[in-house]
Amino acid sequence: MMPEIATILRRIPREDYFPGPDEVEKRLAALVARNPGLARRQRVGSSRLGEPIHLVSIGSGHRDALVFAGPHPNEPVGFLTVCYLAELLCNDDELRDQLGYTWHFIGCVDPDGARLNESWFSGPLTRRNYARWHYRPPFDEQVEWTFPRDWRESHPSMPETRALADVIDTVRPALMCSLHNAEFGGVYYYVSEERPGMAEALADLSSHTGIPVHTGDPDIPGAKRSGPGVFVVPPADVIAQAVAEEGEEGAVIGASSVHYASRHGTYSLIIEVPMWSDPRSGEDTDCGQRRAELLRGTATMLGDISPRVGEFIDPVLGALSVPDSPFVRSLNDLRRTTAALGAAYRNQAERAGEAGATVAERLAACQTAHTLRLRTCGTALRLVEGELAVGNHSPAIRTARRALNDVFDSWADEAEADAKGTPVPLSRLVGAQLGAVLTAACRTSPHHPERDA
Repeated sequence: MMPEIATILRRIPREDYFPGPDEVEKRLAALVARNPGLARRQRVGSSRLGEPIHLVSIGSGHRDALVFAGPHPNEPVGFLTVCYLAELLCNDDELRDQLGYTWHFIGCVDPDGARLNESWFSGPLTRRNYARWHYRPPFDEQVEWTFPRDWRESHPSMPETRALADVIDTVRPALMCSLHNAEFGGVYYYVSEERPGMAEALADLSSHTGIPVHTGDPDIPGAKRSGPGVFVVPPADVIAQAVAEEGEEGAVIGASSVHYASRHGTYSLIIEVPMWSDPRSGEDTDCGQRRAELLRGTATMLGDISPRVGEFIDPVLGALSVPDSPFVRSLNDLRRTTAALGAAYRNQAERAGEAGATVAERLAACQTAHTLRLRTCGTALRLVEGELAVGNHSPAIRTARRALNDVFDSWADEAEADAKGTPVPLSRLVGAQLGAVLTAACRTSPHHPERDA
């Protein structure tokens, strides 16, 4: 890693909460107002509920970089990173000139979804509180994964995705960075293609942020490992085929922003940083359990989620005051996903043979099940509490809320007993994302000796 990036990471200030979409917009608008001639701001689209989506551009380099935050609205680390990086580039002429880019930022690409998460942004930043109040859109409403698989014949249907597609087509970025955060484990990355030295440079960031590298399996089906914690995004058709081969029937798989931007020769980087870390996420020693046994156990946990939650939520679904709320759609998607993923894990177990599982693989598999348990039950609770909020205080709704609360608490206790995790300071999460963006920018810069090696 270049020495100046390490210095930049040490200067990131402490943060105690995540800003919501209004605050992100306010911070970026104020930055543009303080830097006339250097920074500019334009509206590039609207959300489904009419919220404006803005693009902030900084500098006048010969190449363009696009960085966007909040493609999954329950992943707000990028909101802080965009604000800090935009400020840094306005204040550091030498860095801006050295990188040679014009920088473009979307501070929040899904403001509607982000608003449904604001209740936990200010803390306490615990796994239990996060899972209890988070909102994650169903797959077919996720901005980054609703690009058409054949973009030559169709256009994105969601307005947020159309806005992002229009920016990509207008800017034609040489570098595009999508800011994500995982819930638990270690840091990892997806890249659009292998570049000499990139995987090693990204993995080296861990020594400066103190966040372990995730060495378990990727969560995008069909992705190939490029280095420790670095995976190459496969073509959209390969992902769809991998999903079908794992038995996830009926899954709707769109293309991602990575696939769409490839039409312009864009080098894309997806950055995943964990809100709670565990050093075991980077431990490649044998855990003493066969991989097949691990996968079967995880499949059982995943397969039990929908029936367990359904025991209490199904009796009230026919009597909802708001039958098409975001939480209803999200819960339906989570129940389909957990059932399909359980089947996929079971299929993998049949092919695993006698191979042993690593400590990192065990942690990743178990935490996948714990995370999806809590997401599903937490979303079911938000659904019934939404009903209570609009006056549906039927005995069935009240009974479902009490029962689901008990299930949630039980599952949260089990998740904490299996791996409590260490909360990662927000400044270090910002540093991990910022360091990855700057590393990619340096190594894709025309001035870097290995760029075209």
